[in-house]
Amino acid sequence: MKKFIILIAFSVWACDIGISQCPSSAITLGSQAEVDAFPTTYQGCSVIPVSVTITGNDITNLDGLSMVTGTERSFFIRDNPQLTSINGLSNVTFIDVELLFENNPLLTSLAGLDNLTSLGGFLDIESNASLATLNGLGPIPSTGSYVYIAFNPLLTDISALSNIQTIGLGFPSGSLTISHNNSLTSINGLNALTYVEGFCAIGSNSALTSLSGLSNLQTVNGNFELTNNVALTSLNGLESLNSIGGELAITNEFSLTSLSALGSLTIGGDLGIASNPLLSDCAAQGICDYLANPSGNITISGNAQGCQNLIQVETACGLLPVELIAFDAREESDGVLLSWTTASEFDNAYFQIEHSTDGIDFQAIGKVAGKGTRASLSNYSFIDHQPSTGINYYLLKEVDTDGQYEYSRIISVYLKTDDVIIAPNPAHDMISITAPEPEAVVRLLDFTGTLIRTWTLADSRFADLSGLPNGMYYIEIQTGNRKVVKKIIRE
Repeated sequence: MKKFIILIAFSVWACDIGISQCPSSAITLGSQAEVDAFPTTYQGCSVIPVSVTITGNDITNLDGLSMVTGTERSFFIRDNPQLTSINGLSNVTFIDVELLFENNPLLTSLAGLDNLTSLGGFLDIESNASLATLNGLGPIPSTGSYVYIAFNPLLTDISALSNIQTIGLGFPSGSLTISHNNSLTSINGLNALTYVEGFCAIGSNSALTSLSGLSNLQTVNGNFELTNNVALTSLNGLESLNSIGGELAITNEFSLTSLSALGSLTIGGDLGIASNPLLSDCAAQGICDYLANPSGNITISGNAQGCQNLIQVETACGLLPVELIAFDAREESDGVLLSWTTASEFDNAYFQIEHSTDGIDFQAIGKVAGKGTRASLSNYSFIDHQPSTGINYYLLKEVDTDGQYEYSRIISVYLKTDDVIIAPNPAHDMISITAPEPEAVVRLLDFTGTLIRTWTLADSRFADLSGLPNGMYYIEIQTGNRKVVKKIIRE
């Protein structure tokens, strides 16, 4: 009986010795020999309780880890210039914390991690020069922290991520970043993703044309940033996105033309839409809803006409307290006639008419009284008696009785440039002025705009500069409703 008890005790002790072969602190496998020796160095260790870093100039494969089924910490696989295969990880089913692939220049896929079904922390795949696909990465339903896919120049396929439903659930720092993958044309592998706990950033993917792989994404609790995806033409694929907890920033998207996919959307922070030179349609319902009740700062600039500034987007969204149904401009003999019609008005004090020659900087040129509150059609008109030659831009500033105001859309009218010739320029004492209208009024002004003298072309076709200091001056020719200004230099 004593021998039997001793035998049982020895067996338990032997099992303990087997379990104790696992490392007790983080380890680094720095050569192929160390990888191959893992089964003997850590005999019987199938579940590694510590973090493992695999980095070495001669490591070509991870076959020595074929007995490993998981780790309670992390796998860091980085800086392996000869690594071509990770099939040795084929029995790994779980990684409790982190999985990193960084700077493994010969690795073309992740084949070998097919059985990975649980990742508790982050997934980081970056700077792998030959990685073309994430195929081989097992069906991970979620990640506990973040997903970072970046600087993989040949990556075209991320469909292996198609089982991920949430990222960072319960971890405020959880995030999704897809950036600097210059061959990636679409987000083709995140169709199951519905929720990101932290921020989402998709940027500098120069071939990216489609976000369709995000078609089920509903919530991003942090910021959402799109920037420098120079081939992206639309946001189609984001139709299900209904909540951004932080800022929405869309910048430097050089081919983007429309935000129409942003439908039923709430934004909890700032809004920035800037430096998108072809973007003219910003009046998506989600954007309009935000502008009607903003929760942060708004920056809209550097986009195409229709989305150049806040006024233009508010106008396109129809956020006017006055229901403006027509606004037109046409040239008349005595100037430019502006006319507009309202279908209804509420506490409308007056309309301020504003003019610009570039469509950006506007100046007030007149005011027309409103009609208070009424539910019937009202017609208005105003004449600009001194428009500029070339394109004239106009908009209406509708001001309520309480001082609040909104802007109309911008309209324009083109006035033919007068055939005016000033010669010589630069000049010394005398210059000649040629214009088609002999009754034109001529004004000579200094560089500050101060009037020096006035005459008509019928009196003289010449301007005498003698006695004036050298420098810059202006010749202003006024005929009826036309005005031409020419800069001259006296030497």
